[in-house]
Order: sequence, then C-alpha cells, then structure tokens
Amino acid sequence: MSTRDKPPEAEVGDTTEQQWTLRSESHAECFLGAALQLREQHRLVDVTVALGLRSYQAHSPILAAVSSVFRQRMQYREQGAMELHGVTTPRGWEAILNFAYTGELEVTPETAGEILDAAESLGVPRVAEICKMVLIGMQAEDRLSPAEEKWETLRSLEELYKEGIGWDLELKAEGNSFRVHRLALACGCEFFHGMFTSGMKESHQADGPLCTRFTSTDLELVISFAYSGTLVGGWDFLLDTAQAALQYQVSGIWELCLDFFHHQLSPESSLDVLSFARAYGLHDLESTAENFVLRNFAHVTATPKFLDLPVNQLVEFLSSDALYILNELEAFQGAICWLNADPAGRMDRADKVLRCIRFSLMSTRELKQVRAEKMMAAPGHLYNIMVDSLASLPPGPSKMEQLPCRMRYPQKVIVTSGGDTLAKNMATRSPTQDIWFSHRFWNGIGLVKQIEWRRLGQLPEEPRFRHAVAVKDNVMYIFGGKNYYGVRDTMCSVFKFDPLCERWERLADMTSCRSYFQVVFLDGFFYAMGGSSNDVYCLDSVECYEPKTNTWRPCEPLPAPLCGHAACVLDSSIYVCGGSDGSCRCHSTLIRYLPGAPPIPLATMREERAGHAMEVLNGQIYVAGGLRWRDGHGGYADQLACETYNPKLDVWVALSPLPQPHVIAASAVLEGELYILGGYSHDTYRDTHLIHCYNPTHDRWVNVGTLPQAYADLRACVLEVPASLRGKDASPSDTPNLGISADPEGI
Repeated sequence: MSTRDKPPEAEVGDTTEQQWTLRSESHAECFLGAALQLREQHRLVDVTVALGLRSYQAHSPILAAVSSVFRQRMQYREQGAMELHGVTTPRGWEAILNFAYTGELEVTPETAGEILDAAESLGVPRVAEICKMVLIGMQAEDRLSPAEEKWETLRSLEELYKEGIGWDLELKAEGNSFRVHRLALACGCEFFHGMFTSGMKESHQADGPLCTRFTSTDLELVISFAYSGTLVGGWDFLLDTAQAALQYQVSGIWELCLDFFHHQLSPESSLDVLSFARAYGLHDLESTAENFVLRNFAHVTATPKFLDLPVNQLVEFLSSDALYILNELEAFQGAICWLNADPAGRMDRADKVLRCIRFSLMSTRELKQVRAEKMMAAPGHLYNIMVDSLASLPPGPSKMEQLPCRMRYPQKVIVTSGGDTLAKNMATRSPTQDIWFSHRFWNGIGLVKQIEWRRLGQLPEEPRFRHAVAVKDNVMYIFGGKNYYGVRDTMCSVFKFDPLCERWERLADMTSCRSYFQVVFLDGFFYAMGGSSNDVYCLDSVECYEPKTNTWRPCEPLPAPLCGHAACVLDSSIYVCGGSDGSCRCHSTLIRYLPGAPPIPLATMREERAGHAMEVLNGQIYVAGGLRWRDGHGGYADQLACETYNPKLDVWVALSPLPQPHVIAASAVLEGELYILGGYSHDTYRDTHLIHCYNPTHDRWVNVGTLPQAYADLRACVLEVPASLRGKDASPSDTPNLGISADPEGI
C-alpha cells in the first residue's frame, strides 16, 4: 500500500517529533485510471485532436505531461482543435494517447519506426526512447514498467502545476486562493470528482473563484496529495490528515494513513491513535492500538501522554488479563506515576486505580517496594487494598488457574516440531513426531511465567530431528533431518502442512539427504543449504525447490562445507552465519548468499558458534546460543554470548548473554520478541525444557516457561492456527502441568 521513510528512532520520551514520508503506491494507477474513465465518458475533456476522418477528445494536462508540443500549446492557451494530418499516423497517435493514460506501449520491431516518428513529431521523449530500444533489440526488462511510467507522468503533471501551466480553476478557502487543474482534483479526490461530474454549476468553468468550506490547511493538503500521492509530516500532522480525509472523502489519503497507523505505532503515538479509532468507530484500528498499548505498557507509561490518560481508560488497561508486563510491580509503578502527576486532583481516584493491581502476584521483594511508597504506608485505606488482595491468595502450593494471573493470547502461535528426547525409562533417547503450539502465556507470582501448550498433531510417516522448517503463506514446510541415530538415517523427504485445513501433503524429495542444515524462502523458491548427509559430515551444496513445479535444482554452492550453521532472509537477501566445518571447528563467518552469484563475505561475528539460533527482528539479525570451541582444551563448550548485526553498517554488537545454555534449540520471533526453546547443554549433556524470551528494547532475557517436555534438535516457526483449536478446552493429557510454588521469592 505504501512506502515509509523515517529518521533513526528517538528514545522514549523524546519530544522531537519524527517526520515521516508516506507514498501511496497505488495513487498514480488510481489517478490515471480515473482520468481514463473520464475521457471515455467525455467528461472534463478540453482538447480535440483531428486526424483524418476521426477526432479524439482528451485532457490537455495529461497530454502536456508526456508531450512538449501539448505542453507548449497549454502554456500559450491555444484554443480549438489540433490538426495532426501529415504530422503522424493514426497508429502512432493512438499509441501515444494510450501511453499517456495507461503507461503502456505495445510496440514491435515492425511498428517501432512508425510510433517513433509520431513521438519525435509530438515531443514525447519517453515513447521515443522505448521505440529506439526495440529497434536495437534491447530486452523488455530494461524498460520502465507501466506502473513506473504512470508515476513519471504524474510527476510531470506536478511540474506543470508548480510552474502554473494550464491552471483552469481557482479555489478559495478562508480567504486564500489556490489555482489548480480541475482534472487533477477530480482524479485525486472523490469529493471534487463528484462536484465536477455531477452536473452542478461547479462542474463548469466559472468566471470567478470557487469558494469552498475547506480550511486552507486541508485544501492545501488535498491539492498536494492529488499531484504527488505523498504525505510528509509528524504524528500530529498525520492524525489531522486522517480526519480531513474522512471529512472530504479522500480515500487515497485515508488508506495511506490507516495503513501507517496499523503498522507504525509507537509508545508516544499509540494512545492518540486509540482515541482517534474510538472517536470514529474504527474497530480494527482500535483493536490494533489497544493491543499495542497492552503489549508495551511499561514504555507507554514513560510517555507524557500517559499522564493525561482518562482514569477509566487507565483502569481498563490495568484490569486487562492481556496486560504484558515483566511483573506486577510494573503495573503498580505505572499507576503511581499517573497518580503522582496530579496528587491533589487524582487522589480520590486512587482507590479505583489501585484495586486493579494484582498484589497477590507480587513477590516479597516487590511488595517491599510497594510499601516504600508514601501513599501505601500502614495503616491506611490504600494499604488495606493491598492486604485484601494478598488475602485472596489460596494457602499452600497453587495451580496457575487458581491465581489471578494475567494471560496473553497472541493472534499467531509458536509451533514446535520433532526433536529428540529422553525415553520414559531415562536410559535411551528417542526421536519424536510431536507438534505443539503455544496457546496462551501466563504471568504468575513475581517472575514466574508459563506457556500453555496444545497439540497440533504429529509429523507424518516417522519421527525426525535435526530437520529444517520454513513457512510460506502460513503453510509449514518440513525438510529432511534424521529419523534415528545411525549414519544412514538421514532423510531427504519433504512435507507441507496447512494448519487451517489440518492437512499434510508430501512433496518432491531433496536431491541430497540432509540434516543439521538450514532452509529459507526467497522470491518464490526454498533454498536448502549445507548440512550433513549419510556420506559426508559437512556439505557445501545448495539446492532450491520451486513449489509451482514441485521440482528441485542445484544452485551456487556455499563458499565452504558447513553444518550446524544458521540462515535467515532480510531485505531480499539470504544471510548465513557460523556453523561447523569438516575439522569440527566452529566458525564466526557471515556471508550474504545471492542465488546465481558468488557469496559476499561480511563482518565476522564477535564469537564463533554452531548449533545456534538466528532470527530477523526489527530490521536486524540476532544470533544466540549454540556451541563454541573450548580454547586451550579442545572439544566443544556451551556458547552463551548473543549479538546482533546491523546490515546497513555491517557491524555486530554484543547483547546480554543467555542465562542458560541452548544448543541446537528452536527459535522464533513472536510479537517483536525472540524466543529460544529447548535444546541441551554440552557442558552437562542435559536437555532443557526452558524457554527464554529476549526483549530488544530492554536488552534482557526472561524465562517465560517451559516446553511440554525437554526436547533437543527440534524446530519452531510462527503460524496462525484455526480458532477451534484455541477455543476448546484442552484435555489434561494434552496440556503440561501449570503448577506454581507458594514461595516464588528469588526466582
């Protein structure tokens, strides 16, 4: 829908307003489509071209935007029909006329000379250039697309407007005059389109200026957008612009603003967008903004606009089960911040606000911080609110369901597949076919958290681990892996699973058996890269799969054989980092892999690693965990270091380390956070069922719960699953125990 540019992100609370440039990618298409429709209806046409026995009616601004002859005619306000007999042929003229309105030019080597003569006679350089390219045999892909040609035409029309060529309408708003092309407003704004084509007196040329009820600011905005399809300004400007778009029926501006509000919310803007959505009954936008505030509550409380929040709205947020906070103390601190902004005027609302705080979910350390607040001192009414909340906690160990926990139900879920785990006898290992999905996230006492997992099914045919997973259009693709621990147990089979239909389909096998490898999706193809096979410990081969034809073909190999590496896609490029080579040493390399071209080496990681996680988050690459080579002693050791890569600067930056080892773990990005799930510790050779979540804003890892059991060599992805799987109650056998100790202190 739109393209967006912005400066580097400001810190929370920064009063410097960011400036955004938004462009409606469909504006040129819609503008010229409306102009073509008006020409076909003989509306607002102001120039007649005579050629032979035929005459053609058109709009002089459109023709002047592509032709210097018509531009000069408009500049000198020449009237009457334009005779082209002897200047060009009907075929040549019709090709230019069609190009002006559609950006399309059907030209062959047989017709190129005729159209070229017409283009040169009428001063249409873009058509002339295309004809010359056809005559010398250049390929069509070297030309601008019709969509790009339409933007060029619109830019030329904007130049005519800025130079004052061909103005045929004067508008008045609040005493200010605006001179424009009548056609441009009719094509760029539904309000003026209706006014100029309805048969009203405004649809005809007036002797004097046309008075409007627009404000000067709004009319200037509508005119600018009609010619450019672009908006430039900060959040306050865009909110005012959206209101004007609703009032004056400018769908292009409205759709551009609405798309921006949905995808570019910030802690500073979210409350304004929420108020705007509620004022105009925009339920989808209201849900988006409300969810953003709940997910980023700690950041929202640090903004000036939070302090102006109406009490009922604050109570609504604090009461929500979906409030996403590290611990209940963050909710309390937000409430105190709001009350202290106006102690005299808000103290009578403290009771209503503080009753929303779930003091029974606080640890002993957190309760001491609450008691340190002056208004919470004992004895006192507010102190009694805390005591009453604590009295509601059941004595002894409790289930999560028995506590007033906050619960989140993300729209999408994390799906884990396969892996291997200890058998029930604790003596052997066993591959698994399990597929689980994260149904909801619980916040318990203190930092105690848990995830409720539900079964999504089983992998088809046989268990697998050390496989690869990729997602396209909410369909999960499973590639290769191992089904047991022998040297000949590596697989080449491929399946896809549609969670909405709950249906598996077997696809063409890979040409090589692979495990401990990576698969990514880019531009219509899946790329299987490196890994281990039945015969070779490390492969450098790459093969790609085309879903349309269900076929595999070889691609440019990796620069060196690798297994245990990681890969991801960012900005239409494949990045591959780390891994182990044939000598079993871990790498710190990073390459950009371009299909059909040599790999490009980039800045090396700060730490060597293999069997690690690699994900894209907020336009950067994050790597975490895995193995490292044990310096001075030989062999592998756990790698806890984490780092992030900025592709624009080609620089790695260290992050907070993982609190626990995660070797050959699963990873996924959900709602702006990085999750590392399961794996094992090479130092202790113990599997882990822990799940750690990284928040990039806080640069901290949090234990958010456990897997249904300890898995290593598993994979994860993010999908949308049917509502029926999330709505029904899970049976006890399908859900892990969500128990919690009575004394969470020190967790």
